Amino acid sequence: MGYKNFSWKYGWKEKHDALSRRKHQLNKKFVFSEANVKRLSEINSLLAEKEVSVYQQSEKLENYVLNLKQNQDPFVSDYEIEFNISFFAEKKYAHIPDLEGNSFFDYDPLLFSKTEGKSESEIVSHKEWIFDVDHTEHIREGHPINSFRHCWLFHDLIDHTILSYQDIVDIEDMWIDVTLIVQNATKLSD
Repeated sequence: MGYKNFSWKYGWKEKHDALSRRKHQLNKKFVFSEANVKRLSEINSLLAEKEVSVYQQSEKLENYVLNLKQNQDPFVSDYEIEFNISFFAEKKYAHIPDLEGNSFFDYDPLLFSKTEGKSESEIVSHKEWIFDVDHTEHIREGHPINSFRHCWLFHDLIDHTILSYQDIVDIEDMWIDVTLIVQNATKLSD
């Protein structure tokens, strides 16, 4: 079921608040050992590679659907490109039968932004912000994980999700979906 689905199934606000408190309590106790910092850095590097791949795949999908729209495909009214990432930690959660073969955390980061209707400078600016900015932002100087440049996805995980540092260290596998949703709108007559 994972953390995300748990929150949706059992009431978002209260559970999200409880899981946020859990994150902060675990982060207070987290040991930034050399091995843990190295593991966080490795996950950051992998996420940096994946965010480039996801963005490139999203651009290909968008070019495909924009070509359909340009050629006036009668079905294509609009489109969305969604990105989902699922994290697995089979060893850590082996004692929870519901998580066997299932992710412990899924989320939909807002990485790709549709380019349709945007100027070239807006598109370039967004890509530069994602890929060229050091997203270490709120990590104070001297903090153990300030020692490496954070990619956007790593920043998003540590700052904008309910995952603790230990949860991130324990990630064994990830599954990524990039999905093109072709939409058709039909106006019904009065």
